[in-house]
Amino acid sequence: MEIIVQGTAMEYCTPNEGTFNITFTTKGYTYEEVLKEGTKNVQLFIDEILLKNNFKKEDMKTRNFVIKEDTKYNKITGQYDPDGYSFNQIASLKFDYNKELMANMMVSISKLENAPMYQINFGVKDKKECRKNILANAYKDAENQAQAIAEAAGKVLKYCQKVDFNPFTTDYSSQSMIGPDMMYAQKTVYGTAQTIVNTFSPEDIELSETLYCLWIAA
Repeated sequence: MEIIVQGTAMEYCTPNEGTFNITFTTKGYTYEEVLKEGTKNVQLFIDEILLKNNFKKEDMKTRNFVIKEDTKYNKITGQYDPDGYSFNQIASLKFDYNKELMANMMVSISKLENAPMYQINFGVKDKKECRKNILANAYKDAENQAQAIAEAAGKVLKYCQKVDFNPFTTDYSSQSMIGPDMMYAQKTVYGTAQTIVNTFSPEDIELSETLYCLWIAA
């Protein structure tokens, strides 16, 4: 007797990793000017934020870097005129989730001259372990269903002959995020980032997986 069942499992994981997604921008009249100022701003971030919080320069990974000539629309001529240059560098910095560290870094960034924009996202470090656990639970759910069907039919469940599943599409990231606007609000209203430590906790990550199993009963 063949028994086809769909096993499902859902779990909630607490984020244990954070990622600063950082954007450095500089505007100027010449290519050389924005290159010099943009590079200086990045180096300042490295010196004042990374190194002083026990990170290494190599911990910050660059995802995009561009210096481009800007233009603006001229309503009189109907053409786009040169409007200087802009420096744009996007980088990411992963860290073991720690609210004190995060709050201290946010305070330090807010004090930088021409501080970069950033957004902090939260996730889990060991995605493979989370996936293994939830798949094991989905398999157990399928087995329990097959066992119940076999018993109802007066059969004995023997073994699982085939397992299939959709490609992993689960996003192992929390829906929570935090940015410099929250830092501004804490400084303005409370005068300290301690409020972040006391009140902010990223939302747990909801994970779900489905297995399709073919069991044999006799």
